[in-house]
Order: sequence, then structure tokens, then C-alpha cells
Amino acid sequence: MTAAVAASVRAPGLGRVAAGLALGSAVVHLLLVDATSLGALVMAGMALACLPCAAHLWRAPTGAVWGLVAAVDAGMLALHAQMLAGAHHAAPAAPLMWLGLVLVLAQLAVAGVAGLRR
Repeated sequence: MTAAVAASVRAPGLGRVAAGLALGSAVVHLLLVDATSLGALVMAGMALACLPCAAHLWRAPTGAVWGLVAAVDAGMLALHAQMLAGAHHAAPAAPLMWLGLVLVLAQLAVAGVAGLRR
């Protein structure tokens, strides 16, 4: 494989952008943790789940990593869209929920661009 092809497969610049978005997503999940809710454990777990992907995206964003990121982001997008459609969220959490949605959409777009560059 030539250096030009290896660079396009790995897309290190895009990987670092996506890693930053993944870290931002982890921070948003942690900010939404409510210590009085059992769902807080799920939120903390989701935040921790972002970290391995961020590390792989930063160091070696291979095609398999991009595929996993795109699949997880699509799942999060579907889940968060349902959550935002519900009226059960407190008003202070709404801006963070929208920020999380924007981060997921941005990361999905970056993964799509990386996939097209392959």
C-alpha cells in the first residue's frame, strides 16, 4: 500500500476531529448524569464507552474503527432523537441534549467523509 493510500484509509486529521467530538460527547453524557436516577449509571457507562473509540480515532482510525463509529453514532442518533421528542426532560437538560445531538451528527458526518475518502 502506498503512503497516499494509507493516509486516505486512516484519515488521521479526520480521526483527530472525530476523537475530539467523541470526547465532547463523553463530557455531555457526564454533565447529564443525575445522581438520584438509576439512569445515571447508563449515562456514565455511555460516557466511558466513548473513550476507547476516541483513542482509536486519535491513534489509528482504520476502516473498521470508522465503521464502528458510524454504527454507534447512528444508534445514538436514533436513541437521542426519541429522547428529545419526549416531553419528560427537564428544561435545564435540554440544551445539553441538543449539544449531544449536534456532536453525534458532526461525528457521523466526519465518519461519512472518512468512508468516502477510502
